[in-house]
Amino acid sequence: MAASAVVGALACQVDSYLRNFETTVVSCRQIKTDPPSKASKKSKLPTTPSETIQECFEVELKDTILFPEGGGQPSDHGVITTPDAEFPVHVIRRALLTALHQVPKRIEPNTLVKLEVDWKRRFDHMQQHSGQHLISAILDQMEVPTLAWSLGEKVSYVELPRKLTDEEVLEVEDRCNDVIRQGIDIWVEVPDKDLVNKNNLPDDYDAEQGILRVVHIGNLDANPCCGTHLKNTREMGSIALLHQLPIRGLNSRLHFLIGDRVREYARKSNYLTRTLNSRLSCQTEEIELNIGRLESQLRDSLKREKLWMADVVRAEAARVNEALKLVKKSYVYRGDIVGLDYFNSLVAEMGKLEPNSGVVILASGAGKNGGALLVIGDGADQVASKIRDDCIIKGLKGGGKGAKWQGKITQWEKGEVESLKAFFDRLEV
Repeated sequence: MAASAVVGALACQVDSYLRNFETTVVSCRQIKTDPPSKASKKSKLPTTPSETIQECFEVELKDTILFPEGGGQPSDHGVITTPDAEFPVHVIRRALLTALHQVPKRIEPNTLVKLEVDWKRRFDHMQQHSGQHLISAILDQMEVPTLAWSLGEKVSYVELPRKLTDEEVLEVEDRCNDVIRQGIDIWVEVPDKDLVNKNNLPDDYDAEQGILRVVHIGNLDANPCCGTHLKNTREMGSIALLHQLPIRGLNSRLHFLIGDRVREYARKSNYLTRTLNSRLSCQTEEIELNIGRLESQLRDSLKREKLWMADVVRAEAARVNEALKLVKKSYVYRGDIVGLDYFNSLVAEMGKLEPNSGVVILASGAGKNGGALLVIGDGADQVASKIRDDCIIKGLKGGGKGAKWQGKITQWEKGEVESLKAFFDRLEV
């Protein structure tokens, strides 16, 4: 059987607009692998099973329209159909010069198969990848080289040696969108290999046996690239440059959206804005002011709550200490407080419990929200063990030693609060 097409001359690289294809299986071998990521929920193609895949098969095809991960671009998703079955493909990797497709079942060599690419995902990747070339080309003209880039599931970024000013970001965005409106052709050249910059080639790519491609954006840019690309800048639609984040010293990641992602971002942003308009009862230009006002009110409320809580803690601690003096045991249940913060403050306010002072049971929370349990004093671990072992609180998990035991209650079941109180009433110390 003839050898398979090499990466660099795959059908998906020769014509990135092919959506369906027929080819032949060259080889198939069993491997062990992690489960692939799930396909887009909006895709009509089959999704990856939720079960963890321990074993799968790597299929080599005579040629393929499914792009293997490389050049910063994730692999395609698609379907391989045999005369008897249909197999989802969510991982295609490059092994030297060969594209290998991971499928859940074995496909015999020489089998004639049909391929279908997840076109929505592919076209999105083409928009982002061609757009990144354009962004980097404009940045090159401003003497800001692109150090790396990443095509993210929702947002992509280019890594730069410094942070751009706000004015520079606007300039890059305007110039990119101007190029898009001009409708400049994007095309691929396979020049003499001696003319191609090989510095960014993967270490395991055989440049002598492989194909070196250069992607051109008119006369604006020419860069070696293995990815799938658009035919014209107009297909990008538009470019939106977003925020920057510092990374590795002075480096900066400039995040961006291109094409259909810009429209999706606008829809979600509009929905969020309209929701805030409704929730805050204000116009869009007043949202920031209203949020600032709410933040100020929240800070004031938290300060008042802290003061009131301190008063409650002091009163509660006094009541607990008085009960310990009288009957050597005390019980506190707070259905409105979930967590140990309140109880830790209460214990601190009570002061150190001397041996033979008695035992204190502190419980909080209600219903499905769960809560916390803290037992302190003489035989605290034994008391907590009794509560847990007798299933007084079934959802109790925790630990401790000696005079302190603390735990989390995953859920209060019906009647358990009453059962805990009854247990305390029966408790002999």
